[in-house]
Amino acid sequence: MQLDPRLLEFIKGARAHGASDGVLLGLLKGHGWPEESIYRALGVQYEKLTGLAVPSPKSSAASAKEAFFYLLAFSTLATWTIGLGSLMFTLIDQWIPDPLATYSYYNQYSIASSTASILVAFPIYIFMMSLILREIRKDHGKLESSIRKWLTYIALFIAAAVIIGDLITILTYFLHGSLTGRFIAKAVTVMLIAGSVFWYYLSSLKRVVPGASDVRE
Repeated sequence: MQLDPRLLEFIKGARAHGASDGVLLGLLKGHGWPEESIYRALGVQYEKLTGLAVPSPKSSAASAKEAFFYLLAFSTLATWTIGLGSLMFTLIDQWIPDPLATYSYYNQYSIASSTASILVAFPIYIFMMSLILREIRKDHGKLESSIRKWLTYIALFIAAAVIIGDLITILTYFLHGSLTGRFIAKAVTVMLIAGSVFWYYLSSLKRVVPGASDVRE
């Protein structure tokens, strides 16, 4: 990526007058410069001062390991949230029954399948997230990982799409005059699950990790 010469010149001049990197980062971000461009420009300045190139990771093993952790965490997240939603839907069908529907065997199988999904996937998800947080505490630079950011934003996108679809469905049924207690309960369930996932991952982008109080996304 070609850096704007104006950015390089400004950083060079500002640092010559004693501006710290933190001040430059906040100032330039406030004027709309992408954070990545700022860091790259600062790297160019330090390369000139030290005569050394900014080092890059020597091995892709760490990236592969990180990708594995995040992919497994997000796949188990999808498994247990879908299982929770399915379980709640089945319970709602029992709590607010449809007199024209028959459930018996299907309900029993659905409850068993959903419960199994939660019991298997949820502990694995918690375990993987604990490993991810432990890795971040060891290396604060992992907060800037492109793998972490990409997969987090994908999770946010999916959660947002589910919320939007749920709202559209609610409005459609409302305008059609077809809202029922069962439908409202299921729609609220979807909203709570997707909303919780969205809130958690959105807040994680700005969360300070315990043990890394000086690092923020």
